Amino acid sequence: MKAVVLTAYGDPATGLEFRELPEPASPGTGQVLVGVEYAPINFSDILVAQGLYPLHPELPSVIGNEGAGRVLKVGTGVNNVRVGDRVTLPIGSFTWRERMVVNAEGMVALPADADPQQLAMLSINPPSAHLLLETYVQLQSDEWIVINAANSAISRWIVSLAKQRGVKTLGLVRRAEAMSAAREAGCELVLLDDDNAPRKMVEALGEKRVRLALDAVSGEATGRLAKLLGPGGTLVSYAAQSFAAMVVSPFEVIFNDLTVRGFSLGNPAFSGQISSAIMQAATMVASGEIAIPVTATYRLEEIGAAIAHQARGGKVLLKVAD
Repeated sequence: MKAVVLTAYGDPATGLEFRELPEPASPGTGQVLVGVEYAPINFSDILVAQGLYPLHPELPSVIGNEGAGRVLKVGTGVNNVRVGDRVTLPIGSFTWRERMVVNAEGMVALPADADPQQLAMLSINPPSAHLLLETYVQLQSDEWIVINAANSAISRWIVSLAKQRGVKTLGLVRRAEAMSAAREAGCELVLLDDDNAPRKMVEALGEKRVRLALDAVSGEATGRLAKLLGPGGTLVSYAAQSFAAMVVSPFEVIFNDLTVRGFSLGNPAFSGQISSAIMQAATMVASGEIAIPVTATYRLEEIGAAIAHQARGGKVLLKVAD
């Protein structure tokens, strides 16, 4: 069986290897055997490979936090899915391999006519976007939120789900050439992530003030987000693409009474909301309401090239099934 294995923590380019592994055992009671079709290379996967994620498997180990495939065999007591159903795989179940046995509890059949590449990206970003919008601020219709890295895959989910609530999005991007992607994602206002953003926001929004800012970058970008929040606003850190420590002026926090929160999808408090968010996202994908641009796909044997491409940007998927 083909797989990608992490052999050492550190640089993903050298620590990840293509290998042939033994076939998994037959599914036991309450389990299913799934043939993986696609699995994305996410930021969280890179963190796992670098040893910076809370999940630290004993090495060598297959990794991969997300994916989708078809049920090949069901164990006794499984009645929620059947052979042939397409399903998402549990978060953190090490998906970068051709076949795997997983628990069937909570698993649901996905729309049969939906794009399998899109379905492979449903387990992390859509529920994260849902929870970011629902958990920290009770947003009202016609309010604005602000996000950075507005050209990213998760930003498309944030913007789409915000629109369903009547909420508008101000998207920040670090490069001028990324502004068109943020507009295509649906951001009502797109600005460069620089020191001019507060002035341009006021020019565009007038007296409207933002109560929720979502930070995917960290570093000095966090401080720029904080400057866009109104009094009593909340800033939520959910990723750190820059790998830098957050830099926020204490005066922004003190005089604007800002709240800074952290978000992790692995928080046990969120476990009961993830399945329904995935199913909502699957329905949106099947209807064509949203599609995440895929930059490239690579076979497992091409893991080195795939990791190099991911580092350059864009959404990269592993094409696991032949």
